[in-house]
Amino acid sequence: MSFASSYLQKHSFFRPFIPDEPGENTSIIVVIPCFNEPAVLDSLVSLYNAHKPSLPVEVIVAVNSPEGTGTMNREQNKKTIVQVQKWSSIHSGQNFKVHVIDVPPFPAKHAGAGFARKVGMDEAVHRFNMLNNDRGIIVSFDADSVCDNNYFTELERCFSRPETKGCTVYFEHPLPGENNSCSVNPAIILYEIYLRYFIQAMRLAGFPWSFHTIGSCFAVKSLIYARQGGMNRKKAGEDFYFLHKLFSLGNFTELNTTRVIPSSRISDRVAFGTGATIKKIAGSSQGQLLTYPPESFEELEAVFTSVPDFYRSTDQDIARLTERFPGFMRDYLFKTGFAGAVREANKHSAGIRTFRKRFFIWFNALRLLQYLNFAQNNGRPNLPVAEAAKMLLERSGITPESNNKNLLLQYRMLQRKVVWKC
Repeated sequence: MSFASSYLQKHSFFRPFIPDEPGENTSIIVVIPCFNEPAVLDSLVSLYNAHKPSLPVEVIVAVNSPEGTGTMNREQNKKTIVQVQKWSSIHSGQNFKVHVIDVPPFPAKHAGAGFARKVGMDEAVHRFNMLNNDRGIIVSFDADSVCDNNYFTELERCFSRPETKGCTVYFEHPLPGENNSCSVNPAIILYEIYLRYFIQAMRLAGFPWSFHTIGSCFAVKSLIYARQGGMNRKKAGEDFYFLHKLFSLGNFTELNTTRVIPSSRISDRVAFGTGATIKKIAGSSQGQLLTYPPESFEELEAVFTSVPDFYRSTDQDIARLTERFPGFMRDYLFKTGFAGAVREANKHSAGIRTFRKRFFIWFNALRLLQYLNFAQNNGRPNLPVAEAAKMLLERSGITPESNNKNLLLQYRMLQRKVVWKC
């Protein structure tokens, strides 16, 4: 039995789609969920033009649609399958192969990238399982994204370190005024500031798993994917939930020496994410986007920097230490059973390192978001994202740029030069 046979038997929805066996030394498989994507060939051309790594690469395009999909979208999917098959017949070779799979219609309640991404990634696991290659790299990409020419070679270099379990890949949305082949919505500037501000604020607060979680920008070893139960079927945010399962394992890193360029288009396919947020900003009378203020992250920092103090603490210690926190935080911790969580973490921790890991498994990203919303709902209003982003830089001793585009470039430079690891 190969490394992922048990996973595939329990968790895969379909029998393998691709009849051809993978090349003997296939090392990277890129998975692209695809629904109503007339320009998917742009993504394939970008991957094809990237410098090839030392071992073969495959790409799996998972064309999908839920039950009840309209006629126009179904027809576009059919066209996409024919287009990709034709393109693949011309461009696939020994070291670069493209496969397209026609995913059977699935229930509308599962409609979204999560289901399609899972089907494609499970297919990738099956192919690595045929080779018994538990170090094979499964890469998540999107049908409206492109990449830099060193994409594959840098992925190969990143995973050449045996301890690496997965990585997120640096990204930049196309900006207005750049040499783009397609139109770019100016709202993308605010949205990317929003993303980068949130991550930077979490990092300054001391949250260990402060990584971007974008569906087109991550990769994971096939063994780790299978061990963690694979991708989920969520309609949106599937990348967030999946990646946060991986972060707690450790040996996860950013890959900042290459780049993915996701689309900045408007979309209403999912309830949140790039397309939905761009649509929301564009539809706002003031073209505005709000976010949590720096004060709330500073209160999180007060808790996170106190983690060592809670190790081997008594009930009296926990009460005394918690009393030092600001009012919103004290109320939140009391409401969520913080003292019990600390006692439980201490009970099962032989050392401070284990305690710290258990602490953050409890105070995870979802609980962090819960606190930010708790503070907002109890009287701390959100701020315009550019205002909050400038305040955060000022509190870090950095003079912020005045206009939004330059502010975004400032955040990009700040984050790309530091490789976040856990």
